Amino acid sequence: MNSELASIETFLKTVPPLDRLDGERIAALARKISVRYFRAGQTILEAGSHNEHLFIIRSGAVELRLAGEDLTARMELGGLFAYPSLLRGGEVRNTTVALEDTLAYLLPAAEFHRLRDGSREVRDFFAENESERLRSAVRDLSQKRSNILEETSIAGLQRHRPPVSCQPEDRIADAAKTMSEHNVSTLAVCENERICGILTDKDLRNRVVAARIDLDTPVSEVMTPDPVLLPETASLSEAMARMTAGGFRHVPVVSAEGDLRSILSATDILAFLGDSTIDTGTKVAKARNREALIAAAQSIPEGFARMESSGFHASHVMRFTSALGEAVHRRAAELAEIELGPPPCPYALLVFGSLARGEQLVGSDQDNGLILSDDVDAAGERYFEAFGKWLSDLLHECGFVYCKGGIMAKNAAQRLTLSGWRDRFGQWISEPDEDRILRATIFFDMRVVSGNIELARQLRDDVRQKAKSNSLFLSYLARDAQRTRIPLGIFRNLVLEKSSDGQKVFDAKKQAILPIIDIARALSLAEGSPAVGTLERLEWLAETGHMARSDADSLRDAMLFVNELRIAHHAEQLRSGKDPDNAIAPGELSPLERDYLKDSFSVIRDGLESVKRNMAGGIV
Repeated sequence: MNSELASIETFLKTVPPLDRLDGERIAALARKISVRYFRAGQTILEAGSHNEHLFIIRSGAVELRLAGEDLTARMELGGLFAYPSLLRGGEVRNTTVALEDTLAYLLPAAEFHRLRDGSREVRDFFAENESERLRSAVRDLSQKRSNILEETSIAGLQRHRPPVSCQPEDRIADAAKTMSEHNVSTLAVCENERICGILTDKDLRNRVVAARIDLDTPVSEVMTPDPVLLPETASLSEAMARMTAGGFRHVPVVSAEGDLRSILSATDILAFLGDSTIDTGTKVAKARNREALIAAAQSIPEGFARMESSGFHASHVMRFTSALGEAVHRRAAELAEIELGPPPCPYALLVFGSLARGEQLVGSDQDNGLILSDDVDAAGERYFEAFGKWLSDLLHECGFVYCKGGIMAKNAAQRLTLSGWRDRFGQWISEPDEDRILRATIFFDMRVVSGNIELARQLRDDVRQKAKSNSLFLSYLARDAQRTRIPLGIFRNLVLEKSSDGQKVFDAKKQAILPIIDIARALSLAEGSPAVGTLERLEWLAETGHMARSDADSLRDAMLFVNELRIAHHAEQLRSGKDPDNAIAPGELSPLERDYLKDSFSVIRDGLESVKRNMAGGIV
């Protein structure tokens, strides 16, 4: 093999999706490659021309402009371009110009199509549009998550304390005392430091107490002999399979030499998989005072990071974290009633924004308010003033920090009667302006978490009817959704925008998630949907025929993909002792993630354009 061919092979092995091919296929591709050099400013392909190659950038950088006008992408080392034209039979729509001296590898169209036909992964990558590529990315992420069970060793789950054991000849009474003193439900029975059996709580109940066995009897007569053992290198998947098949809740773990290392329990596995969310929810519900609630709530970030490392999908992490947030708000309201006495009239505690949509991650501030019965009197207003302050202060200590915009029950503006809330929403809807809409959109995502559900239902029904029938309000809402500048992609560790290379960090919430939320909210309110969550709204729009199924699925995939990035970013910050934020540096992303992020941006831009087009009445 000559050195140039070897160099091409080495490089191709680093370029997604070619990096997924075996060595033989890469070698075959390398032999088909031709090499071209372009000087800075030289046009490589011109819109309207015919193309016969896939281009792979070996060095330098290029810029793509649709019809030679609108900037659509910039690419550098490892970038692949011109394949959409091959999928169209050769028709070129983007003019590609070398931004600097550029060396490119060219793969003939016939080889490109042969390559695409021979691999599902490659075919998914070179899909005909961004939506299909994004769907395959979300599917790959899902498969990657499920592999965590295979890739995680049970060694990482073992408790950092020595296993408790006894000898076979020990008396049952002594063994039971040992279990009680160490607060364990399973005792390893060892002979010459090798495990020969286990004694469990269940054994004591069924084989000793129920059978009326003398407590001076040796343990060896009632233990479970020759238990199933697991090497400490076993995967989590193997341990779960063994325990499920055998109906065990405890399995001894041994070293390669056969020495007992620990007793792995079902609780250990469930805790690793995120079961701590259930434990935390139980602690929240049982919190007897504010100190207990604060302590329980402060464990939410730890559970969040554990869910991420355990491979939970983004939708599950959002759902579980939001459920815990709701539980904390509900218990805080209950403790406020215990502290201040029974409420003097019916009320409802509302949450707004991400918590209402079931999309909360960690580090969110509090957004809440109270609906009071219309018959509340002056004494009642004083009660709820104290209630709101007590609630907001407690939530702040629980980690739901004060809202900078003042959307908290401690503020009088967020404690209104049902009539007061109706008037406020009525004014936002009937007399919209940019400033009002900017400040009010969060209120249109509301959910009751405590108190009188009927008050909240009446308000929501009223708002839905008023919003649906006011085209001017909806047009302002559509215009508000357009305020975010969606990037084109990532170029050389900078977030690429149409007018410039933009920023050094990508705000995943502001520049991707919020626009998707805006799209779903605007279209849902326009159609009178009862849904609140963004994914729920998209599904409702598709099911009722108000949005093409493919568009709804693409926006869902974009949201899930970007939230996967956010969740991984938050979890890493928590593990590093930092406060979570949404500023993701391009350097944190793999080349493939950058490509899929670019696809997400494209899907979001199309969604915003659709909102602008379909809600074009009024002032849009």
